[in-house]
Amino acid sequence: MTDPTRDVADLVTALLRELPAADLAALAEGRARLAVVPVDPAPPGPPADRTTSAGHPAVAPADRGVVPARPSARRAAPAPDPVAARAALATMSRRDDGTAYLSGWTARDLRVLAASLELRGVAGLRKADLVARIVDRTIGFRLASAAIRRL
Repeated sequence: MTDPTRDVADLVTALLRELPAADLAALAEGRARLAVVPVDPAPPGPPADRTTSAGHPAVAPADRGVVPARPSARRAAPAPDPVAARAALATMSRRDDGTAYLSGWTARDLRVLAASLELRGVAGLRKADLVARIVDRTIGFRLASAAIRRL
């Protein structure tokens, strides 16, 4: 069995070797930080209705040579995780980065994130305004606090 601390140290070392010099300098000067952002767990196994009575996976139509119908072009993407989003926003040091990160989100998902940040009065806001409020609450607040501390 290997030591998990050593495995993580090797992963961090590899990450740092691949970072651009500007990012390394920002880390060294305290203008940036590394954060642990959890990833989604492995996808679940086959559903219970797709197994035989012996517990073996049932043969799907595609496995028997039948091509399933083409899925619709507009497939529902999984909803972003607010906890992971908050962690990602906590690692960003520029408002533009936060805006770019959130611009692909739906207004509904932005409202869920805003609720997790305890923002009030966001129900009627447009998507661009939601993004701006979330970025101000996370990255903007941190940048303003750092600027005040430097005074």
